[in-house]
Amino acid sequence: MRYLPFYITTIFFLFYGLVAANDGHQVTVNIKGQSSSEYFLAYHFGNRQYIKDTAQVNLAGQAIFTGPERLTPGLYLIVMEDDRNFEVIIDRNQFFTVSVDPDDFVGSATFENSPDNDAFYGYIRFLGKKGRERQALETELNNAETRPERQAEIRQALALMDDEVHQKQEELISDDPDALLSLIIRAQRDPELPDPPTLPDGTIDRQKMYQIYKKHFFDNIDFSDDRILQTPVFHSRLRIYFNNVLMQHPDSIIVEADRVLDMTRSNKEMFKYTVWFITNNAESSPMMGMDAVFVHMVENYYMTGEVDWIEEERLQRIITRAMEMKPLLLGKVAPDIQVYDPEGNPVVLHDVEADYLIVYFWDSECGFCRQATPVLKEAYRNLQGEGIKVFSVNTETDQQKWLNVISGYELDWIHGNDVRNRSGFRDKYNIFAIPQFFILDKDKKILAKDISVEHIENFIRHQMQLRANH
Repeated sequence: MRYLPFYITTIFFLFYGLVAANDGHQVTVNIKGQSSSEYFLAYHFGNRQYIKDTAQVNLAGQAIFTGPERLTPGLYLIVMEDDRNFEVIIDRNQFFTVSVDPDDFVGSATFENSPDNDAFYGYIRFLGKKGRERQALETELNNAETRPERQAEIRQALALMDDEVHQKQEELISDDPDALLSLIIRAQRDPELPDPPTLPDGTIDRQKMYQIYKKHFFDNIDFSDDRILQTPVFHSRLRIYFNNVLMQHPDSIIVEADRVLDMTRSNKEMFKYTVWFITNNAESSPMMGMDAVFVHMVENYYMTGEVDWIEEERLQRIITRAMEMKPLLLGKVAPDIQVYDPEGNPVVLHDVEADYLIVYFWDSECGFCRQATPVLKEAYRNLQGEGIKVFSVNTETDQQKWLNVISGYELDWIHGNDVRNRSGFRDKYNIFAIPQFFILDKDKKILAKDISVEHIENFIRHQMQLRANH
């Protein structure tokens, strides 16, 4: 495993409190042949890792992480100064010793007074052995010279291997159902599904099967147990579900966001993390239209007082950002603006009649704009006669510079400038970077935004095809 960079101060600390108790912790680390002066104790939180403590090596060659409070149960990392590391479970028993050889952390690790880690490392070694066996069999299976009879034997062996792994997991869960390792194993599993439903013709009803899978995706997550937050597992399950399992349409995501959040309400920490994940995932999504999910989350969780774990200043910034986005969501009527053409005449966006209107915000000194403009010009030329117009809004304050540039471009689309920003276009269209493109339909509803110029022609042709089919 490659250790990821540490982040000491993050937003997580604003809402994730450590469990406090009076019986403390002490993790003693012996690393063979090492005289490094300092070790780090770090913990997983979602898909990141964070430093919790440091320890100096004593004269006995030990690093001892100790304190008066119990640590939040989870999957931790012991990290050397050169970033080499290994993981340990810190859960119910928080006084134990681990000894390892840095040349083979997994193979050499031994524990005193830690049944959790004995089981954990036994499982890791078992999986490693099975993984090597699987790799050898799959290599042989994929060899073009392997006979069909042998291929059948290999497939059977692989199926038996899967059964062995499942049986090992069941043994671990049965031996200690409440252990963090059991929680992790269960959480990583896909749900057990019924036999596939069929259509009248006997074929599998894939749509119904998808709905069943979606409904039961989180069956193996114990939402009442927040120990899973200090492992990478819950974050991974959320990421897979919201980015891969669900159809990437904001309406679908919103319905499922509310449904999953209802599952987390039995545990405040699980609720907090899930709210954060869905909100952040939507805001940072490269998929067009996912800002609607962000706005939904802010309106229904942040603005209602349910998000009560972040400071007021940050909360207001999040709310302000959502309210800036809301008028520009897909399907909304684009804000009207009035700009001025090269002769100084007013041009009103909503007065422009076009089946599809491309709104283009640009600056003559913007390098990306200089690259985008010829591409847009070509798309416009290809689409002429199809009811397409371009409403070009220059964002700079030097009107003469703008006039000089457009005379050289030989562009026959609508040119506008609003030197004093009297129309408020910067705020109305949330112009924080250029070039920016919006595609509007004949009713001035937003069909696309934040779209790359290279995709504009194909997008409009696709919209034309959809309209023709209806």
